[in-house]
Amino acid sequence: MKNKYEKNAQRIIVLAVAACLIFLASAGHAERKPLRVNCTIHSPYEAFFFRLVQEICAQNHIQVERNTPPAGRSLVHVNQGIDDGDGPRIGGLSSQYANMLQVPEPFGEFVFGAFATTDGIEITGWSSLKDLNVAYIHGWKIFDNKVTEAKSVTKVKNKELLFGLLNAGRTDVALITRIAGYAAIKALGFEKIRFIAPPLAVEPNYLYLHNRHEALVPVLVHTLKTMKKDGTYQRMYREMTAAYLPE
Repeated sequence: MKNKYEKNAQRIIVLAVAACLIFLASAGHAERKPLRVNCTIHSPYEAFFFRLVQEICAQNHIQVERNTPPAGRSLVHVNQGIDDGDGPRIGGLSSQYANMLQVPEPFGEFVFGAFATTDGIEITGWSSLKDLNVAYIHGWKIFDNKVTEAKSVTKVKNKELLFGLLNAGRTDVALITRIAGYAAIKALGFEKIRFIAPPLAVEPNYLYLHNRHEALVPVLVHTLKTMKKDGTYQRMYREMTAAYLPE
Protein backbone atom coordinates (compact mmCIF):
# COMPACT_ATOMS: atom_id res chain seq x y z
CA MET A 1 0.00 0.00 0.00
CA LYS A 2 1.26 3.43 -0.91
CA ASN A 3 2.01 5.79 1.94
CA LYS A 4 0.62 9.30 2.12
CA TYR A 5 3.86 10.82 0.82
CA GLU A 6 3.74 8.75 -2.39
CA LYS A 7 0.10 9.66 -2.91
CA ASN A 8 0.83 13.34 -2.43
CA ALA A 9 3.74 13.15 -4.87
CA GLN A 10 1.54 11.50 -7.51
CA ARG A 11 -1.15 14.12 -6.95
CA ILE A 12 1.39 16.90 -7.43
CA ILE A 13 2.70 15.33 -10.64
CA VAL A 14 -0.84 14.93 -12.06
CA LEU A 15 -1.68 18.54 -11.21
CA ALA A 16 1.59 19.78 -12.74
CA VAL A 17 0.99 17.85 -15.98
CA ALA A 18 -2.58 19.15 -16.17
CA ALA A 19 -1.39 22.71 -15.61
CA CYS A 20 1.18 22.33 -18.40
CA LEU A 21 -1.42 20.99 -20.82
CA ILE A 22 -3.80 23.84 -20.03
CA PHE A 23 -1.00 26.36 -20.50
CA LEU A 24 0.05 24.86 -23.85
CA ALA A 25 -3.53 24.75 -25.11
CA SER A 26 -4.08 28.37 -24.08
CA ALA A 27 -0.82 29.47 -25.68
CA GLY A 28 -1.65 27.64 -28.88
CA HIS A 29 -5.05 29.31 -29.02
CA ALA A 30 -3.52 32.73 -28.39
CA GLU A 31 -0.99 32.29 -31.19
CA ARG A 32 -3.51 31.01 -33.73
CA LYS A 33 -4.02 34.01 -35.99
CA PRO A 34 -6.64 34.33 -38.75
CA LEU A 35 -5.56 33.17 -42.19
CA ARG A 36 -4.80 36.40 -44.05
CA VAL A 37 -5.83 35.97 -47.70
CA ASN A 38 -5.19 38.60 -50.35
CA CYS A 39 -8.27 39.02 -52.54
CA THR A 40 -9.06 42.21 -54.44
CA ILE A 41 -12.72 42.45 -55.45
CA HIS A 42 -12.74 43.24 -59.19
CA SER A 43 -16.16 41.71 -59.75
CA PRO A 44 -18.88 39.57 -58.17
CA TYR A 45 -16.71 36.55 -58.93
CA GLU A 46 -13.97 37.60 -56.51
CA ALA A 47 -16.66 38.26 -53.90
CA PHE A 48 -17.92 34.72 -54.50
CA PHE A 49 -14.38 33.33 -54.30
CA PHE A 50 -13.67 34.89 -50.93
CA ARG A 51 -17.08 33.89 -49.57
CA LEU A 52 -16.22 30.34 -50.66
CA VAL A 53 -12.87 30.52 -48.87
CA GLN A 54 -14.65 31.75 -45.74
CA GLU A 55 -17.14 28.89 -45.84
CA ILE A 56 -14.45 26.25 -46.43
CA CYS A 57 -12.38 27.62 -43.56
CA ALA A 58 -15.39 27.92 -41.25
CA GLN A 59 -16.20 24.25 -41.78
CA ASN A 60 -12.67 23.47 -40.59
CA HIS A 61 -12.69 25.93 -37.64
CA ILE A 62 -10.19 28.24 -39.35
CA GLN A 63 -10.56 32.00 -39.07
CA VAL A 64 -9.87 33.96 -42.24
CA GLU A 65 -9.60 37.65 -43.07
CA ARG A 66 -9.39 39.44 -46.42
CA ASN A 67 -6.49 41.71 -47.30
CA THR A 68 -6.20 43.96 -50.35
CA PRO A 69 -2.61 44.95 -51.17
CA PRO A 70 -1.83 46.31 -54.66
CA ALA A 71 -2.13 43.49 -57.21
CA GLY A 72 1.52 43.83 -58.20
CA ARG A 73 2.66 43.22 -54.61
CA SER A 74 0.09 40.65 -53.52
CA LEU A 75 1.89 37.52 -54.71
CA VAL A 76 5.24 38.89 -53.57
CA HIS A 77 3.86 39.38 -50.06
CA VAL A 78 2.60 35.79 -49.90
CA ASN A 79 5.86 34.44 -51.29
CA GLN A 80 7.75 36.39 -48.62
CA GLY A 81 5.43 35.10 -45.90
CA ILE A 82 4.02 38.53 -45.07
CA ASP A 83 0.53 37.27 -45.95
CA ASP A 84 -0.85 33.73 -45.82
CA GLY A 85 -2.67 33.30 -49.12
CA ASP A 86 -3.84 34.82 -52.37
CA GLY A 87 -6.57 34.23 -54.90
CA PRO A 88 -8.26 33.73 -57.17
CA ARG A 89 -5.31 33.17 -59.50
CA ILE A 90 -4.55 31.13 -62.61
CA GLY A 91 -2.65 27.89 -62.13
CA GLY A 92 1.09 27.36 -62.39
CA LEU A 93 2.30 30.40 -60.45
CA SER A 94 4.23 28.27 -57.95
CA SER A 95 6.94 27.92 -60.59
CA GLN A 96 7.50 31.67 -60.36
CA TYR A 97 7.02 31.95 -56.59
CA ALA A 98 8.93 29.17 -54.86
CA ASN A 99 7.37 29.62 -51.41
CA MET A 100 3.76 29.42 -52.60
CA LEU A 101 1.60 26.30 -52.81
CA GLN A 102 -1.29 26.00 -55.25
CA VAL A 103 -4.34 24.39 -53.66
CA PRO A 104 -4.92 21.93 -56.53
CA GLU A 105 -8.74 21.83 -56.65
CA PRO A 106 -10.14 24.65 -58.89
CA PHE A 107 -12.30 27.22 -57.12
CA GLY A 108 -13.88 28.24 -60.43
CA GLU A 109 -12.84 29.51 -63.84
CA PHE A 110 -11.86 32.80 -65.40
CA VAL A 111 -13.23 33.73 -68.82
CA PHE A 112 -10.59 36.18 -70.06
CA GLY A 113 -11.38 38.40 -72.99
CA ALA A 114 -11.54 41.82 -74.57
CA PHE A 115 -14.15 44.57 -74.41
CA ALA A 116 -14.47 47.22 -77.11
CA THR A 117 -16.70 50.11 -78.13
CA THR A 118 -16.71 49.38 -81.87
CA ASP A 119 -18.10 46.48 -83.91
CA GLY A 120 -15.16 46.25 -86.32
CA ILE A 121 -12.69 44.50 -83.99
CA GLU A 122 -12.31 40.75 -84.33
CA ILE A 123 -10.20 38.73 -81.91
CA THR A 124 -9.49 35.05 -82.41
CA GLY A 125 -6.46 34.69 -80.17
CA TRP A 126 -3.64 36.55 -78.47
CA SER A 127 -1.94 37.29 -81.79
CA SER A 128 -5.02 39.31 -82.83
CA LEU A 129 -3.89 42.03 -80.40
CA LYS A 130 -0.73 42.90 -82.32
CA ASP A 131 -2.28 45.86 -84.20
CA LEU A 132 -4.38 47.13 -81.31
CA ASN A 133 -3.93 49.52 -78.41
CA VAL A 134 -4.44 47.35 -75.36
CA ALA A 135 -5.19 48.20 -71.73
CA TYR A 136 -5.53 46.04 -68.63
CA ILE A 137 -5.19 46.20 -64.85
CA HIS A 138 -1.66 46.15 -63.47
CA GLY A 139 -0.66 42.85 -61.86
CA TRP A 140 -2.84 40.50 -63.93
CA LYS A 141 -0.27 37.80 -64.67
CA ILE A 142 -2.03 36.13 -67.60
CA PHE A 143 -1.99 39.40 -69.53
CA ASP A 144 1.60 40.11 -68.52
CA ASN A 145 2.55 36.68 -69.87
CA LYS A 146 0.38 36.54 -72.98
CA VAL A 147 0.30 40.10 -74.34
CA THR A 148 3.70 39.98 -76.01
CA GLU A 149 2.68 41.86 -79.16
CA ALA A 150 0.46 44.92 -79.28
CA LYS A 151 0.48 48.36 -80.82
CA SER A 152 0.66 49.76 -77.29
CA VAL A 153 0.01 48.52 -73.77
CA THR A 154 -1.42 50.62 -70.95
CA LYS A 155 -1.66 49.27 -67.41
CA VAL A 156 -4.04 50.91 -64.98
CA LYS A 157 -4.86 50.65 -61.29
CA ASN A 158 -8.48 49.46 -61.37
CA LYS A 159 -11.47 48.59 -63.55
CA GLU A 160 -12.94 52.09 -63.32
CA LEU A 161 -9.84 53.59 -64.93
CA LEU A 162 -9.71 50.72 -67.42
CA PHE A 163 -13.23 51.24 -68.73
CA GLY A 164 -12.85 55.01 -68.49
CA LEU A 165 -9.99 54.76 -71.01
CA LEU A 166 -12.03 52.51 -73.27
CA ASN A 167 -15.15 54.66 -73.12
CA ALA A 168 -13.07 57.76 -73.91
CA GLY A 169 -11.52 56.10 -76.96
CA ARG A 170 -8.00 56.11 -75.51
CA THR A 171 -7.54 52.37 -76.03
CA ASP A 172 -8.95 49.95 -78.59
CA VAL A 173 -9.65 47.09 -76.19
CA ALA A 174 -9.81 46.53 -72.45
CA LEU A 175 -8.69 43.10 -71.23
CA ILE A 176 -10.37 41.65 -68.16
CA THR A 177 -12.58 38.72 -67.16
CA ARG A 178 -16.02 38.65 -68.72
CA ILE A 179 -17.91 38.91 -65.43
CA ALA A 180 -15.70 41.76 -64.16
CA GLY A 181 -16.28 43.61 -67.41
CA TYR A 182 -20.04 43.18 -67.34
CA ALA A 183 -20.18 44.27 -63.69
CA ALA A 184 -18.10 47.38 -64.44
CA ILE A 185 -20.23 48.32 -67.45
CA LYS A 186 -23.38 48.01 -65.34
CA ALA A 187 -21.93 50.06 -62.48
CA LEU A 188 -20.49 52.79 -64.73
CA GLY A 189 -23.42 52.97 -67.15
CA PHE A 190 -21.28 52.55 -70.29
CA GLU A 191 -23.91 51.14 -72.65
CA LYS A 192 -21.87 51.10 -75.88
CA ILE A 193 -19.16 48.74 -74.61
CA ARG A 194 -19.44 45.07 -75.59
CA PHE A 195 -17.60 41.81 -74.98
CA ILE A 196 -15.82 40.35 -78.00
CA ALA A 197 -16.51 36.65 -78.50
CA PRO A 198 -14.86 34.19 -78.42
CA PRO A 199 -12.88 34.73 -75.21
CA LEU A 200 -9.10 34.85 -75.29
CA ALA A 201 -8.81 32.10 -72.69
CA VAL A 202 -10.83 30.11 -70.19
CA GLU A 203 -8.66 29.13 -67.22
CA PRO A 204 -9.39 27.43 -63.90
CA ASN A 205 -8.46 29.52 -60.90
CA TYR A 206 -7.02 28.59 -57.54
CA LEU A 207 -6.17 29.62 -54.02
CA TYR A 208 -2.46 29.86 -53.20
CA LEU A 209 -1.00 29.51 -49.71
CA HIS A 210 2.43 30.20 -48.27
CA ASN A 211 4.19 26.87 -47.86
CA ARG A 212 4.08 27.09 -44.06
CA HIS A 213 0.40 26.14 -44.46
CA GLU A 214 1.09 22.94 -46.40
CA ALA A 215 -0.87 20.84 -43.90
CA LEU A 216 -4.05 22.79 -44.72
CA VAL A 217 -4.02 21.93 -48.43
CA PRO A 218 -5.63 18.44 -48.30
CA VAL A 219 -8.17 19.68 -45.75
CA LEU A 220 -9.29 22.57 -47.98
CA VAL A 221 -9.38 20.35 -51.07
CA HIS A 222 -11.59 17.77 -49.33
CA THR A 223 -14.06 20.41 -48.13
CA LEU A 224 -14.25 22.14 -51.52
CA LYS A 225 -14.91 18.83 -53.30
CA THR A 226 -17.64 18.02 -50.78
CA MET A 227 -19.31 21.41 -51.36
CA LYS A 228 -19.29 20.81 -55.12
CA LYS A 229 -20.77 17.35 -54.64
CA ASP A 230 -23.61 18.40 -52.31
CA GLY A 231 -24.59 21.46 -54.40
CA THR A 232 -23.51 24.15 -51.93
CA TYR A 233 -20.89 25.47 -54.35
CA GLN A 234 -23.34 25.80 -57.27
CA ARG A 235 -25.97 27.53 -55.11
CA MET A 236 -23.48 30.09 -53.81
CA TYR A 237 -22.18 30.79 -57.32
CA ARG A 238 -25.66 31.40 -58.75
CA GLU A 239 -26.69 33.63 -55.86
CA MET A 240 -23.63 35.86 -56.14
CA THR A 241 -23.03 36.12 -59.91
CA ALA A 242 -26.23 35.50 -61.91
CA ALA A 243 -27.42 39.11 -61.83
CA TYR A 244 -24.26 40.33 -63.57
CA LEU A 245 -24.11 37.92 -66.50
CA PRO A 246 -26.10 38.25 -69.72
CA GLU A 247 -29.02 35.90 -70.31
